[in-house]
Amino acid sequence: MSYISSQSHARAAAPAKQYPHLGVLILGEHPPDRLRQVVRQCEALGFDFFWYADEKFYRDPFVGLTVAAHASTRMRLGTGVTEPYTRHPALLAMAIASLDEVSGGRAVLGLGAGGSGFPAMGVARRSPPVALTETVRVVRALLRGQTVDAEGQVVRVRGARLFFPARADLPIYVAARAPRMLRVAGAVADGVIIAPYASPPGLRFALQRVAEGAGMAGRSLDSIDLAARVDVCVAADPQAARESVRSAVALPMWISYPNLDYLKPLDLPPLPQAVLDILAERRYERIPDAARFLPEPYLDHLAVAGTAAEVTARLRALVNTGASQVIIRPVPAPRTTLEDLLERLGAEVLPALREPAARESAERNAVGLPQPAGGETRSSAVVP
Repeated sequence: MSYISSQSHARAAAPAKQYPHLGVLILGEHPPDRLRQVVRQCEALGFDFFWYADEKFYRDPFVGLTVAAHASTRMRLGTGVTEPYTRHPALLAMAIASLDEVSGGRAVLGLGAGGSGFPAMGVARRSPPVALTETVRVVRALLRGQTVDAEGQVVRVRGARLFFPARADLPIYVAARAPRMLRVAGAVADGVIIAPYASPPGLRFALQRVAEGAGMAGRSLDSIDLAARVDVCVAADPQAARESVRSAVALPMWISYPNLDYLKPLDLPPLPQAVLDILAERRYERIPDAARFLPEPYLDHLAVAGTAAEVTARLRALVNTGASQVIIRPVPAPRTTLEDLLERLGAEVLPALREPAARESAERNAVGLPQPAGGETRSSAVVP
């Protein structure tokens, strides 16, 4: 049988939770022994999702996630994120289904348009909204055990099928920041990873675009996990924390250049010409140089950095804006290890995020404000 459904993907609703899911994103910088320890630490701290980046020329994400599968028992394990240009969708289906088998049904496929390493490999990002739409359809059909033929604008498959059983409803997330990509994600994905918006105005803009895509596909926004992926640094010196996230803020600019439309919804000053000149060179190693010239407001809207209290307030603002998952990419300050930062997050930040509805209710009582009507907030949305 050869069939790719054009209908939106429906999922049964699970019982709603009263707090946002917490995810952590780790880059492929660490050898296996250290990665095992980091995974165990993240699970002990209570993270629900462990996302592993697909940064080209670092360690392979599916190998890293296999290490994570053997070092954990509870967390869901996701690519954060991989792409369909250097990895054919049929191979993505094979890899994520294999990881799901190894992890006992905990795998999540996170997809995006990619960009890291593309210049070095001579790879071009062709029509990302089309490529991601076609990829999701092909992967889903393969996971359902179907034989797939597809002659898409970007993705082509001829008589492909998996030769082992896979989980048909394995969750697929799409990472997006551009308006059209956000609409596509709302139309086809189980979850949307919104990055790098780290302030309510940016996240609100993104959620509106996701809602538009969901509406056009006849889907409810409440059926989609809305994940805010943010670069986070906690330090006693807030300025040191802010300086630490500069390169993280510049990275999406380098990936998206020359299309920087995702910055338009934010009240930001123009990018200095020095930044644009460095981005135009397309040299990955020059990202820190571009970062040095970024005006301070870019750090406020595109990362979360400061003291523990400041970071907690900023992340809770994202939950109150509508994020049902917060994915933290920890960025250690100078003379701080990744493990140190994770411990600090676990002790001083995560507890305040686990029950925002209850905490917000207590705060409103303390200042004499009326309680909102209707019960659950959007932050209690189900996760596929």
